[in-house]
Amino acid sequence: MTRFWTMKINLSRRRFLWRTVMELMEMTIVSIAVIFTDATMKSLVMGGVIAIAGAGLFTWTGGFQRMEREGVLTLGGPYRFVRHPWILARFLMVFGVILMARLPWLFLIAMIGLAPMYRRLTREEDQWLYSQLGPTAAEYKAFVAGFIPQFMPAKLPASGKISPGDGFSWNRALWKRPGRGWVAISGVGGAIIGMWLWSERIAQPFVWRGAATLTALVGIFWLTKDRLGRQAPR
Repeated sequence: MTRFWTMKINLSRRRFLWRTVMELMEMTIVSIAVIFTDATMKSLVMGGVIAIAGAGLFTWTGGFQRMEREGVLTLGGPYRFVRHPWILARFLMVFGVILMARLPWLFLIAMIGLAPMYRRLTREEDQWLYSQLGPTAAEYKAFVAGFIPQFMPAKLPASGKISPGDGFSWNRALWKRPGRGWVAISGVGGAIIGMWLWSERIAQPFVWRGAATLTALVGIFWLTKDRLGRQAPR
């Protein structure tokens, strides 16, 4: 029994640390994209649609996320199509911002750095879910795709700690951890507005890059303080 609880604690701590590193890396990549952007109206439209879809999926996912707070795995919303919608949402946001900025070299760097991390986190999430739900998690994994959404929604019978109801909450979606959709929405919105200002040449390049760098540093500082200010699970 002691070994079982030690495993759960270690999984929770690893998830916390990996999420922190991933979020800081994503913030850095997005900041570089905004600072060195070469956006045009066409790239803003193409990338903006993808980034907005990612922010929407992130917010939608947060509205159904009950596992960490309530110990209930809801089979509602995006969780009927994919087990890790929040990781997919993050990928869409990062990819969309890089596409807006028209920086192929940054996309290559992002994939080299983030793809292994996303893969690692999906495995960590599955292990943590199994430590919380046991055989029920294995049943869920057998019915629902991991990262690429399936075409038809899963129809997993309610059992134990799985809730088939919709259970959506705007409060969870926008303000509560682990979602907090307002961060995703404001981040994507800020990137779109900033790159549009650049594409219209409203400010001189050195003024724009200076302001974007300062904004990025403030954002990274806030994220670091917000994440590391929380106590990692022991």
